[in-house]
Amino acid sequence: MGFDAVVFAGGGCRCFWQAGFWSVVAPALELRPRSITGASAGSAFACAAVSDRLDAVVDAFRRRTARNPRNVYPANVLRRRPLFPHLEIYRSTILETMDGTTLERLRSGPEVRVLLGLPPAGRRLVPSLLAGFVGYKLDAVVRRRVHPSLPHHLGFRPTLVSVRDCETAEELADLILCSSALPPLLPVGSRGGRRVIDGGIVDAALVDALADHARTLVMLTKPHLRLPADPRRVYVQPSRPVPIAMWDYASPELIGPTYDLGRRDGEAFVAQAAAR
Repeated sequence: MGFDAVVFAGGGCRCFWQAGFWSVVAPALELRPRSITGASAGSAFACAAVSDRLDAVVDAFRRRTARNPRNVYPANVLRRRPLFPHLEIYRSTILETMDGTTLERLRSGPEVRVLLGLPPAGRRLVPSLLAGFVGYKLDAVVRRRVHPSLPHHLGFRPTLVSVRDCETAEELADLILCSSALPPLLPVGSRGGRRVIDGGIVDAALVDALADHARTLVMLTKPHLRLPADPRRVYVQPSRPVPIAMWDYASPELIGPTYDLGRRDGEAFVAQAAAR
């Protein structure tokens, strides 16, 4: 079962499922894609997978969240400190695990492209973001679509940036954080003079850019009742809701079970592939 493209869908901490799944499936099926696309936290895990740093990312994030008892600190309003710990934990985890060696592996391996969301031009940012988020949720929850369409109709557009454009680990961290920018947890990013937001609002599993690939593995981060039917794509998803919530940075004890669920689902996927 060969794949020349892979998509790491966004999903925040749910992406630890992808880490477990990839750790089993990639070596078992000898996956060697020529192109990988990642959105939001999925872009961080895509980089970690290509550079063989998944275990390091899991360990580093677990250590940091073990020192963080809460997801919001209301008293910080009076202290003029951040309400949310997510930016500091996210960025420091990337910088600890993505060094010069990582960048070299990313440049020499398959091309990894990071999905950024472009808000509608010429409109006020906050109302646009609220509309985009509501549209994304309506597609995901009410219409139960894997690939949303309402944000596109509202004027949101995707743009892809190759990690090969990053010269330093700091630039890589900035790119990943731009793909994950979701106020108020993570600030709006900037790229090429334009404001950018979480790519997952446009499409957490963008596949349109991979139309020229023969076969694509799309790794989602939550169960869907219906998956798109396309002979060129194989969609995989958790066999049940993952234990950890998307933006839960205060429950390190849930990281392991989420990762382990990914490994079990990966083993089942490999067994199915072997039976064909």
